Amino acid sequence: MFLINKRTLSLLSGILVIVFSMIPSVSLAAENTIGVIMPGDLPYYQELHRAFMGRLAREGILARRVIVQKPYPETMSLSNTARKLIATDVDVIVAYGAPAALSVVNEQTKIPIVYAAAYEPLMTQIKARNSTGITIKLSISSLLRYLRGLTRISTLGVVYNGNEEDSVLQFREIVKLAGQYGVRVDGVNLTRHQEAKTKLHGLKLDALLLTGSSVAHLAMPAIAELAREQKIPIGSFLLCRDSDAVVTLATNPAEQGEKAAEKVIKILEGVPADKIRVETAHQVELVFNFKEATSMGWKLPMDLVTEATRLIK
Repeated sequence: MFLINKRTLSLLSGILVIVFSMIPSVSLAAENTIGVIMPGDLPYYQELHRAFMGRLAREGILARRVIVQKPYPETMSLSNTARKLIATDVDVIVAYGAPAALSVVNEQTKIPIVYAAAYEPLMTQIKARNSTGITIKLSISSLLRYLRGLTRISTLGVVYNGNEEDSVLQFREIVKLAGQYGVRVDGVNLTRHQEAKTKLHGLKLDALLLTGSSVAHLAMPAIAELAREQKIPIGSFLLCRDSDAVVTLATNPAEQGEKAAEKVIKILEGVPADKIRVETAHQVELVFNFKEATSMGWKLPMDLVTEATRLIK
């Protein structure tokens, strides 16, 4: 039997204190795997994801691995991606956008779900016992007003995707509101972004409005080319904050990335997802593309410019 005197015991205790003080307070997170669904790999989601990862790093939550999946924004691809992450048995699934969140919820998995940029009117479908996240709420009437402030609109082209639930809801609301202004709506249903030129060809429009559809924003280069040829303005929701749209109404992606990370951290610490409050994004940005407007010969009305949170020059 070994005898340890008080001096040796004190020395050993000091060493243990030093060793344990070097272990991160949430070291268990190093054993976790986070699955992320980023439809279309759009710039908006990229910015959201950078903020998400940055917050995890600042909090010392370094997951063993973060599996980022970038499926094409269609129902089957999103469903297959959700099943792949579930089969991988990740510890939490983070979904960007309402369609991605729904693809996970519909699989009825018990894995905790954290969503971001989820269109608030779809919350009844997204809500589940093992989910939490950040919703967005945007004023469609405001975006229509900003577009009508740029040019007289008799016919408005609205680009949406009939397979993206949030895009369909926005399209329906636009049709309803446009009717109140005596504006006729030509709906352009894009299920693949490569269809944009074909479906827009021959349309006589006074302006274009893109819903929050990921597919629509993948088609932005083709849509912007048509708009320049016809010298008509583009209005956009959500996904192309720095794009060719003359006016964009969008929630700040960095805010949502930060909040999504906060919720993931709580889940990794053992808090059930249904005990974590669902939040609505507060930072809404109104962005006017002054450079694009000037190139088409328009002058932005000062009463609109004063409302802007940012100008692209």
